[in-house]
Amino acid sequence: MLKKRIFKKKSINVNKYLVIFLFIFSLIVILILLFTNLKQQFFIVPEFVGSFYIIPDDKEGKEVMNKDKKSLHLNDEKILDVEIINDPSLEYSIQIFSSSDYYLVKEKFDFITNKSNNYFNDLPLKINDFFIVFFNTDMGNEHILLYKNFSTRILASDYCLKYLNFLQKCLIVNAQNLN
Repeated sequence: MLKKRIFKKKSINVNKYLVIFLFIFSLIVILILLFTNLKQQFFIVPEFVGSFYIIPDDKEGKEVMNKDKKSLHLNDEKILDVEIINDPSLEYSIQIFSSSDYYLVKEKFDFITNKSNNYFNDLPLKINDFFIVFFNTDMGNEHILLYKNFSTRILASDYCLKYLNFLQKCLIVNAQNLN
C-alpha cells in the first residue's frame, strides 16, 4: 500500500517572487523619476508675432461682408448727426440689411424704395413699412433696416417666405429686445 501524504509542504518558487519584486521596484523608480521631473516645464510656447487672422478683400468674386467691424477699437466710434429713436410699437420685423454705417443702410433703403428700380417694383413694398433701428452692442453700433411690423414671429416668417424671395434667408428680429 502506498503512503499518501495529506499535508504536503509546498516548495517556494523563487523565480515568481523575484519577478514580482522587480516589477514593483521598477514601478517605484519610475514614479520617483516622474515626480521629481514634474517641477520642470514640459514645453515652451514661443511668442507669436505674426497676424492671427487675415480678412481678404475678395473671396472668389463674392464681396466679404462686415469688414468694417472694429471689435478691438471701441473708442474709435463715429458720431452721427442723425438721431435715431427706435419705435416702441415695433414688435417682430424682417431684417433687410444691417451695417455699422448709417449712411450705407440709408443708401440701401433709398435703392429699395426707388420707383425706377425694376427689380423691386413687383413686390408689395411701401416706404412707410420700412424702419431703421439702432442697436448698440459691445462690438459697436449697428443700424438695421427692417421691413413691416408683425405681432408674432410666425406671421413675419410666413410673409417673408411668401413675398420676399429676394432675401437669401429670412431673419426675423424681435425689435422689443433691441436697446
